[in-house]
Amino acid sequence: MPKLSAVVPVYKVEGYLGQLIESLQNQTLQDIQIILVDDGSPDRSGAICDEYAAKDSRIKVIHKKNGGVGAARNDGLAAAEGQWVYFCDSDDYLELDALQKLVEAGEKSGAEVVYGDVALWSGTKMRRMHFHERAFASENRKVLDQLVMTVFGRQYCYLPPEGGPADSTYGGPWNKIVRRELLEREKFQFDLSVKGICDDLLYSIYLFSMAKSVAYEPVIIYNYRLLGNSITHTYKANLLEINTAIFAAWEKFMSRYGADGQFRKPYHVFVIRRLKATLGMYFFSGKNPKPKAAQYQELKALLSTEPYRSAIAQVEPDKLQNRYDKMLWKAAKAGSPRRVYYVFKLSVLAKKLKG
Repeated sequence: MPKLSAVVPVYKVEGYLGQLIESLQNQTLQDIQIILVDDGSPDRSGAICDEYAAKDSRIKVIHKKNGGVGAARNDGLAAAEGQWVYFCDSDDYLELDALQKLVEAGEKSGAEVVYGDVALWSGTKMRRMHFHERAFASENRKVLDQLVMTVFGRQYCYLPPEGGPADSTYGGPWNKIVRRELLEREKFQFDLSVKGICDDLLYSIYLFSMAKSVAYEPVIIYNYRLLGNSITHTYKANLLEINTAIFAAWEKFMSRYGADGQFRKPYHVFVIRRLKATLGMYFFSGKNPKPKAAQYQELKALLSTEPYRSAIAQVEPDKLQNRYDKMLWKAAKAGSPRRVYYVFKLSVLAKKLKG
């Protein structure tokens, strides 16, 4: 049995795939299984997987019909043999001592889930996502619940670092390892109903809720490329239906693990975040064929439906992630699609200026 199985969904990444695979092959922790799941990729990605596998017996390649990132992860998980399981994306790469550091922290603490920091790369510019003030390991359910809340909204962060919580997601799978026995015990599967959007966040909140103990190490273990063609940045004509599935999946989670209502307020923050993402990926995308008046009308109707209505009415404003989220909330609370549009344009401009 290998110490760890790394599962990599692969789709249209021929320009980046080699660096990712080699960052796994060259880990200081050599006792690993590398599972490359070719998700029906139309470019040379599948062939590249086979080329590396022919030279390294630790690599297993699964070729399958395209079914999305969640299905690819599930297929990889089914083939995993390691004591630990790790999921990463095929267009990023790891620090070479990443897996060794995480496994050592897990074995020292006895934790079932271990995670570290992430470096975000935009071209040649790097920002470190330093998630907590210091290393910790905890079995305290209140602490683990707060980690769940932090995935909903970063302002709920447990032990925030100096300067405040990291300005990116706490819910990515790429900086976390988990004991395989935990996933098997809980019969965990990635939710396919959400079409690859927010399934990574769902994964993390389930991990923190299922686990009896969690550990964190304040070291960079993963290098994440910010690419404009990401699934979370492109226009989707069916995004409102996908959002409905996402909210249903999160309600299902809360019915199982949030019976005390501890996640309801953080959930409202998440809904506002989804609303903000929906503005760029659907309503005000340049690819939306509907005229502006129709976009405004549809948005106004959406704001009066659940869970948006309750989130707008009950969210804790001081827990919203930044000033633009607060401005969006105020515009939505006023029921003004036009104001929402101007806030959206302002946030886009601010992001461009920030680089």
